Amino acid sequence: MRIKLKKGYQKKLILLSKKRQNLTWKELSKILGISEGYLRNELKNEKTTLSKEIYKKLCNFSNRNFDELIIKELDDLWGKSKGGLIFSKPKLLVQHPSKELAELIGIILGDGNIWSKKGYYYIKICGDSEKDREYLTKYVNPLFEKLFGQKMNVFFHKTNKEIFLSRGKRDIVFTLKHFGLKSGNKKKNNQGIPKWVFKSEDFLKHCIRGLIDTDGCLCPITGRDYPYIWFSSIIPQLRKDFDLAMKKLRLKNSKWNIRKERTPETYIGNKKDIQEYIETISFKNQRHLSKLCPRSTEAKSYFGVKSI
Repeated sequence: MRIKLKKGYQKKLILLSKKRQNLTWKELSKILGISEGYLRNELKNEKTTLSKEIYKKLCNFSNRNFDELIIKELDDLWGKSKGGLIFSKPKLLVQHPSKELAELIGIILGDGNIWSKKGYYYIKICGDSEKDREYLTKYVNPLFEKLFGQKMNVFFHKTNKEIFLSRGKRDIVFTLKHFGLKSGNKKKNNQGIPKWVFKSEDFLKHCIRGLIDTDGCLCPITGRDYPYIWFSSIIPQLRKDFDLAMKKLRLKNSKWNIRKERTPETYIGNKKDIQEYIETISFKNQRHLSKLCPRSTEAKSYFGVKSI
């Protein structure tokens, strides 16, 4: 059951609860059992309604009863029809695998997440508000819209240099789960690349591009006139799948560098393999493309920067 309040009062209830309990956003979201981003961006800004459970908790925290301000009580699973009540099943919004879907999954595996719990459905993708802004707003959001027919909401963190794309839709989460993503913490779920992605080299290339564009980077190496392509991940299964993907794409990556207090990382360092990656997979994130301008004319020519 979800609670719809008069406009502006859902935000007021949340802010009043936070103030009365003297809690940070992180502390309040933890008590409510939801993510901080969902609380601050979706619920506070009234992009979605409150679950009945969260509504009751907030009323207790604020020491106020907002029942007289309730417009509707909406059931999570049932909808009204002329013939009475019918069960509302989630819809599969994408019918077939595609390179666009593979790339979005790679992006989510890198810097995103999906949640499905107690009537709460959510997808979030984050990045650096300066370095990733163009990539997320001008490439990822249109990609998302192409797949699902709707854009994600864009939010900027007031103090940290972070940008968030988010959307709270059951059908979208249901579709992404259908195509191999698990709801919740990716590390705890040991989330890897969905098996269907490996069935097509084209799918695999786009998925890897999504991963590198989010959790990868290009770094110059001392004594080299070209940057290495690095990728890092804390998820064991994703690291295994990345190795398998490199093998299937005939690219050689290093052994994983696993150290305490550092995210495990690997890299593509062979000049020929880097050129192959650039020519067949490439980048869509401008922060990587901007680094493909090596100082030496020879390296710039070698990588064919003009053709990217």
